[in-house]
Amino acid sequence: MSQRRRTRRPPPARSSGGGTGPTGYRPRRRWPRVLLWTVGIVAVLLVLAQFVPYGRDHTNPQATNPFVWDSAATEDIARVACYDCHSDETKWWWAVKVAPFSWLAWHDITDGRRRLNFSDWSGAVNAAELARAVSGHMPPQQYLLLHPSARLSGDQKRQLVAGFVASLPANGGAASQPVPAASSAPSNDAVAIIDGRCGSCHAPDPALQFRAASAAEANALIDQMVQQGATVSDQERRVLVRSFTR
Repeated sequence: MSQRRRTRRPPPARSSGGGTGPTGYRPRRRWPRVLLWTVGIVAVLLVLAQFVPYGRDHTNPQATNPFVWDSAATEDIARVACYDCHSDETKWWWAVKVAPFSWLAWHDITDGRRRLNFSDWSGAVNAAELARAVSGHMPPQQYLLLHPSARLSGDQKRQLVAGFVASLPANGGAASQPVPAASSAPSNDAVAIIDGRCGSCHAPDPALQFRAASAAEANALIDQMVQQGATVSDQERRVLVRSFTR
């Protein structure tokens, strides 16, 4: 009787620690190496950026013709909200001494001094222009993120504009300039409020056409306007809520 020759099959290869294939092969994870390279390149670029001369001059010029304020209270508001970019008395804190933040800060400060410099008063800005800036986009959001104390309330904005107008005669300006909308008394006309508070930054038509399903939705829109710099008193808020929910 002939015997069949049995062929022994080799045992299956065992995985050596959680491999994905029958041979125990585990693919290399490349993301840690990529991450390390990315961090290293960013670190090198940041170091090199510190040698760029732009934005490294943090010497404040000497005040040549400082603006004279009507009161210390008004001047305090202006110093907190305006003087870092609109005077030669900039407070250079450590973050704006490090590139690339120093580049952004230097650009904003030089541009701000060119437009309005309370340390070198030239009379180039009138009350209406200041009121539009204060009621609109000043101080800018990127500054408020790092300097929350510079965010002005509606009363502070009105006091700043009114104090600026009152200070003009002592600085060679006209004494009869009217106080603009940012410091005027609250209005009961929703159209006038929207036009005065929104028209300086963008067309008031979207706000005029807005209709809210509830007072909460109307207040949310008003809060958004205030966060962007609009000045809205409590009386004006009530008028706007009634207009938006009618």
